[in-house]
Amino acid sequence: MAVRAIVIGTAVVVLTFTGGCGSSERNATPVVKVANAAPATAPLLLAQFDKGVGAVTTESSAPVWFEPGAVAALDGSAVFSIRHDDTAGSDRLARIDPRRGGVSATWPLRRGLSIDAVAPAGRWVALTDRRPGYGSQGRASTEVVVFDPRAAAEVHRRALTGDVQPEAFSVDGARLFALDYHGDHYRVQTIELRTGLRYDTNDRNKFVTPEDMHGRAVHGVMSADRTLLATLYRNPGDVDEPAFVHVLDLKNGWSHCADLPKPFGTGPSGTDAIELTAAGTVIVAATRAERLAEIHIDAVHAPGTAPVPVTFRAGTIPPPSSAFASMPGFGYVIATLPA
Repeated sequence: MAVRAIVIGTAVVVLTFTGGCGSSERNATPVVKVANAAPATAPLLLAQFDKGVGAVTTESSAPVWFEPGAVAALDGSAVFSIRHDDTAGSDRLARIDPRRGGVSATWPLRRGLSIDAVAPAGRWVALTDRRPGYGSQGRASTEVVVFDPRAAAEVHRRALTGDVQPEAFSVDGARLFALDYHGDHYRVQTIELRTGLRYDTNDRNKFVTPEDMHGRAVHGVMSADRTLLATLYRNPGDVDEPAFVHVLDLKNGWSHCADLPKPFGTGPSGTDAIELTAAGTVIVAATRAERLAEIHIDAVHAPGTAPVPVTFRAGTIPPPSSAFASMPGFGYVIATLPA
């Protein structure tokens, strides 16, 4: 995960939250693939665009490469897309080289599927028969397929009731965490892949009852050891808690919500940001208001009622490059790619 310098003020307030949460909408697919002919001299950054994934540098106003409709692992370690062959009437799942944008491997894939989640290092890929993109689609049922690139085959296929969108795998790949949509709200659920058993994901505090969630995802960051996923949501309609960070423990299978007060979530779209720090905490910035919240997500690993510490202070997360503001469709940096 890319970690940048964070501009910090001096006022500090320490608060703790015990839980609570405020649907989300992931970026979906364009029409052309582009390549920048100039060789990159600055570090390559894997970036999310509104219709795909690409690599950028801070020296350029155009992507080095861009793959329409691609989905990346949240730590930037793997990228996959689906190649459609209308002539042959078939699809192929393609693994994309994050540094060069070329295809490193492909596998035959049944038609009508789209990618929803990629495990770190590309260990597993979760696909569904939903249309690409986050958000409720009003479906009565969803087919979920898990593809294993090592086995070059589907390893799980589940026909599920409802509108279900996979979000992340457990560390061992035995469980899939997914959003179960119900119109204007959703629940975070756990799916046991071997049996198909589904249930609402428990809070780390067993006394907190799973609740309906509202909001729109900004994006998620993964801890360096790949055991925690922290996703920032905006929910401006909630005057008390207009933003929150939902933390999934991918090892233990429980979750936690850190609710954020104003000014978080109240500015225009694009004015809230989230990053993993070198210390393993998560920083959320209300960039226009120059306000930071630092969440000690490692505490989510410990079950019980002890609060997860959140520290508030003045400051902001500066953009990685001013050039990105004019880059069409640029969303955010997923990770710095290794040299």
